[in-house]
Amino acid sequence: MENYKILERIGEGTHGQVVQALERSSAKIVAIKCVRSLDKASKNLLREIESLKALNSNYIVKLLNHFCHSFSFYLVLEYVVSGLPEMLCDDNILLNDSHLKTYARMLLNGVFHMHASNIMHRDLKPANLLISSQGVLKIADFSLSRLMLTEDNSVQFSENCCYTGQVATRRYRAPELLFGSNHYNQSIDMWSVGCILAEMQMKTPLFAGDSDMEQIAIIVHYLGTPTDKTWPNRNEMPDYNKLKFTHCDPVSINILLPDIDELLIDLILKLIVYNANKRLSAYEALLHPYFFNEPLPCLEHKMPKPPKDHRQKLTPKQTEVIENMENNFSQLYKILDET
Repeated sequence: MENYKILERIGEGTHGQVVQALERSSAKIVAIKCVRSLDKASKNLLREIESLKALNSNYIVKLLNHFCHSFSFYLVLEYVVSGLPEMLCDDNILLNDSHLKTYARMLLNGVFHMHASNIMHRDLKPANLLISSQGVLKIADFSLSRLMLTEDNSVQFSENCCYTGQVATRRYRAPELLFGSNHYNQSIDMWSVGCILAEMQMKTPLFAGDSDMEQIAIIVHYLGTPTDKTWPNRNEMPDYNKLKFTHCDPVSINILLPDIDELLIDLILKLIVYNANKRLSAYEALLHPYFFNEPLPCLEHKMPKPPKDHRQKLTPKQTEVIENMENNFSQLYKILDET
């Protein structure tokens, strides 16, 4: 740690905190994630390191170094000045449809790179999407990431693999996870992407449950009771048959996604479907007509650029909103042992 000068705390993680630091040798500003209690976090830590080392995309935060010091482990990451929640909440930054479309494309490009590298993020949410001083969206926090167990990149093989179901923040958790499934693939990330795209437009979570039961009830209320047509393998979910549902039809799209571009609605509805096999992949989503229709995505070099002290410049009210969002976003279960 003598190579770095700690400047300030910028975040709190599941097993430690994230600080802004100055690398003494280069005078470069970096972010350092301190992980305590290695005995409890070592498995997730190793997966995060391996995932970040395997990924090389402008839309994913880069790992610069990692080391042990005083019974803690440190990840040195590129410093990113702001985050998506901060950008959405800042009244001084006007984000139009063209800007939001570029954020969506950046997110999908990052997810596409992850999935092409056989890596699931398993905790995509606005709080884990950072915005650089150049206006570029970057996916962060790979502490729940997992290498997909595939054979010749076969999705069928991946679906037969067993993972823990205790992943993803509740409001962005795919329904198969809510029903206890431990057989899944990268499609759980695509459900989260659909929720994020809706939230960028509405400035509020699409499905805002405060417990698993409430989350399930809200999803069923809006999408309708699952049927053999909409979710043919639902009875295979360990907890599905533990609940009884009163039949209900899907609500009107104008209620679920009010005042949103029709093409974006179509894209979101192809991501938030019960049947994971029917969800668009990141590659398919990038080819959706939404991205090729007016208004076209903003050129990346013209995206709004947050100031270097963006987090500090937010008003107390805006900071309170973001902190409340992050507290809600961080309701994760205790991670179980994984296969």
